[in-house]
Amino acid sequence: MTAIANTREPLKVTDSIVTNAVFDNVNMSNSRFDNVNLSVTRFGKVNLSNAAIEDANVSNATFRNVNMSNVDISNAQTAGMRINGILLSDLFAAYGKVLAAGETAAE
Repeated sequence: MTAIANTREPLKVTDSIVTNAVFDNVNMSNSRFDNVNLSVTRFGKVNLSNAAIEDANVSNATFRNVNMSNVDISNAQTAGMRINGILLSDLFAAYGKVLAAGETAAE
């Protein structure tokens, strides 16, 4: 395994296989990842605040103890997605019923 330690120089990695890599106590802020396979990767104690995640496949991913304040999710495939064990589709259906009941009460 090649080790890089105690450096502040920008690192550019292209056309490489770096499976089983370990990054510990590394500041990767303002980095860019394009066409990267991070499947079966574990993230712990990660700061992704103000990150932009686009054209990503996070199917079957698990998020635990995550601060999702002010997160904006758009144009997302959410089939089977659960929040605290509740299907998102069920949450939307319940919300739709509440909205419809409010409209009926207002009439």
